[in-house]
Amino acid sequence: MLIEFSVENFRSIKEKVTLSMVSSSDKSLDNNLIKTDVLKKDSLLRSAVIYGPNASGKSNVILAFNFLVHLVMTSHKNQKDAKINVSQFKLDKEYLSKPSKFEVVFIKNETRYVYGVSATSEKIIDEYLYYYPKGHKAIIFERSNTNNFNFTIDKK
Repeated sequence: MLIEFSVENFRSIKEKVTLSMVSSSDKSLDNNLIKTDVLKKDSLLRSAVIYGPNASGKSNVILAFNFLVHLVMTSHKNQKDAKINVSQFKLDKEYLSKPSKFEVVFIKNETRYVYGVSATSEKIIDEYLYYYPKGHKAIIFERSNTNNFNFTIDKK
């Protein structure tokens, strides 16, 4: 279940944009809310709408989410030096050399997870996956500007 998705430096999106499924305090449409023990006091929206003027980046938020899904689902098939089909914000030269960043927060089996990745067309710069068993952050894996991974083992 999606909690939120964030993207930065992707296509027409320069600065960080977040699509949050966390509800406001307005409870007038209570049947559109999902209550979960993971978030304690907050509820999640069953649906959401992205709205704004023409050419404001609405479609690029969806494209960014699709890019992240595709990257995760197909990265194991890529050759070592294969280009990554990511498109940085082009209207500011400074951003052309910066990585695009993506982060998704979600719930699976009543546990909250956070997955993030930053990439240029040449390589993955950073990647991490955390989870929150019993509400406390734990590392599943993380890597930063390297091909080496840091995995942790949850000793139960």
